Amino acid sequence: MTTHIDPNRPQRIATETVRRRWRLASLLGLVTLLLLATFAIVQAMQQAQASRTTAVLEAMADIRAGSIITVGVLGITHLRIDDAAVLANLVDARDRDRLVGEVATASVPAGGLIAAGLAAPASAVANWDVPLPVKRMPGDLRAGDHVALLVDATAKTGGAVEFVAMQDVPVLDVHSGSVNLWLPAAAAAQMQWYADHGGGISLARMQAGAVRTDVRPGGAS
Repeated sequence: MTTHIDPNRPQRIATETVRRRWRLASLLGLVTLLLLATFAIVQAMQQAQASRTTAVLEAMADIRAGSIITVGVLGITHLRIDDAAVLANLVDARDRDRLVGEVATASVPAGGLIAAGLAAPASAVANWDVPLPVKRMPGDLRAGDHVALLVDATAKTGGAVEFVAMQDVPVLDVHSGSVNLWLPAAAAAQMQWYADHGGGISLARMQAGAVRTDVRPGGAS
């Protein structure tokens, strides 16, 4: 039997091997390009996310409740906040001119963000800055705290009677023996009378908004 040997077989095998190597190299190159493209897209998205900020207002100096808001106390800062609910509670920097000239309804420390609803037209503000002498108050009481006003009517009535006259009153300033309180205008005269007559007024610090309806007057049983 005669065996036929193809003289071109080694060449065909070599050519097929080269083709397979080229196909593999092309496939690896394509995969590499896809990975690089994916990495570039991810990096671009991360950079876009990092650079996306929102301009809001901040206090450049202490803003005191009851004071007129001026341009100088309103600055602009940029925040990276994705939560729309958080942004809705802050004042957009584009609204700065609208706040100028209005009355601050709450105190904001320097560097604090301006909350929505901080300012109101003077004609709509129903609170006054009322200085009151007090006989007792927490030793570390400071502006921004909220207090309850305890009236001592003992001297006036001849009996031992103390009751809570008001709750959730913001403190504007604290002095030795007196405070400035942010009181409803309708109650200012009465609180002043309590402070000047009877046993005076004491202050008890309380959590803002935590008004109690079950507070009973105190006195000798």
